[in-house]
Amino acid sequence: MNQRTKLVGLGLCLWLALEIVAFAFVLRAVGLLAAIALGMATTAIGLSDVKRLLSVWRERGRLRAEGAMIDGALQALASLLLILPGFASDVAGLALKSPSVRAAVLAGLRDRNGAARAASGPQTIDLEPHEWKHLTKSGRPQRKRRKSGGVSPAP
Repeated sequence: MNQRTKLVGLGLCLWLALEIVAFAFVLRAVGLLAAIALGMATTAIGLSDVKRLLSVWRERGRLRAEGAMIDGALQALASLLLILPGFASDVAGLALKSPSVRAAVLAGLRDRNGAARAASGPQTIDLEPHEWKHLTKSGRPQRKRRKSGGVSPAP
């Protein structure tokens, strides 16, 4: 089996265990009927939010603001987490509904992307005039042009 497949399987098993533990805590705190009602309520909130996000997306068309696409994707992920059964996913979904949490996640993604960009090398390299030369389209150094006086000066 592939190492990545094993990690995904382990992650899903840990998430399932976390959901069971969270359900047990909620069940103990509020009772069976209230726990079921809470689960159904968070699913309804998630579904209504998906409907709202789709209507906003249709109205606006293409999103142009920087980070708006990722922010919308995080909002959609939050709605999906609310729709999924389980209270651990509900907590994660409700956290992502908060603009401050989404901003922190966006900042983390930008920092990680910036660190990867910095690790790949600088985007601009400053050179002194004697450290570079113009190249032709074929990649050869460009010849220096003679002055248009017709006669070149004697050495």
